[in-house]
Amino acid sequence: MAENINNTTDGLIDKIILWFYKNDVDVPPNTVTSSSDSSEWTRFRDIEIEIIEEAYQESKADVLLDKHRIDLKNLMQIRLDDNKKQGSVKREIVSGRTKCLRQGRFSGAPVITSEAISSTTYGNFDSWCPFLRSWLMSSAGKRAWLHFPSCIEACAQGIIQEAFQHDSNSNSEAAFMAKKIRQCVGRSQLEVSKLCIHFYTKDSFLYDVLNKALRELDLSKLETLGPLGYLIGAYSRGAQEFVGTVYRGMELKYSEIEQYKCAIGMWKTWPAYTSTSKNRKMAEFYGNTLFVIEITDNKLSAPRTFDISNISSFPAEEEVLLPAGACFQIINVTQNREQKYIIDIQI
Repeated sequence: MAENINNTTDGLIDKIILWFYKNDVDVPPNTVTSSSDSSEWTRFRDIEIEIIEEAYQESKADVLLDKHRIDLKNLMQIRLDDNKKQGSVKREIVSGRTKCLRQGRFSGAPVITSEAISSTTYGNFDSWCPFLRSWLMSSAGKRAWLHFPSCIEACAQGIIQEAFQHDSNSNSEAAFMAKKIRQCVGRSQLEVSKLCIHFYTKDSFLYDVLNKALRELDLSKLETLGPLGYLIGAYSRGAQEFVGTVYRGMELKYSEIEQYKCAIGMWKTWPAYTSTSKNRKMAEFYGNTLFVIEITDNKLSAPRTFDISNISSFPAEEEVLLPAGACFQIINVTQNREQKYIIDIQI
């Protein structure tokens, strides 16, 4: 949603840049349009904002999105298939501080798995997730693991292919992300991982398709999403593990809450990447259930959780990312005075 005012990978909480548009209207010939009509402003999607802002900073006259040309000189958006349909656009610098977390990112209910393979998470991140294990065992995964530049290219190509298959008018966004990832050839794996996490924190088709593939163990997506999932997880190799307590608010059905009650003392996993926050107050904003997640210090494992607030486009969310497939133990399920369920788990 937001482009950081200073740098796309080193965000400051204070200020962010947003771009907005008004809906297309039919403009009669020789009509002077006005930006003062009463229609509401709509925020561009996260990656679209990055695309527009980059063109703006480079003093370009215009920039193309999937369905529109953005005229940066006259601050207009024009339909590519009908130039009579136009609308105003505007750029705003706003406070980066937030009072609540993004609902889709921090309050969706992750799928709880059956009994975890082991009672804790040891070893490297790529041994925890069946999807990533399958990719690494494939010929494409072995090739990418042995030759890192081929992993970068496979990641870029996969993003473009997924955008085409997703059919959500995201091709320009995918091309932009692929271009940035390809520019990382010759850089360290940690830098590439940071960029992939930065894009993952955006609200885009990429977040949805990756986590869906991980949750459903969709092996048909190995070629397109395996490299991306691997590069996000590979951040753990150079990151310092976050140890402490994080939170996630969710709206759970009664049957789902009963699942957790029946599993007290057991070890489970969430198969997809899971966003949590260090800020309890913001996490409590959504849902009827609050997960209180204690992350313990485990010297026998690679980092299992990492603070990505300095990489995220939304640093004020204080996000700590749980890797796909990390194991947790369900400690207790209670209700507080406000009748909100509190589920205590330990990693």
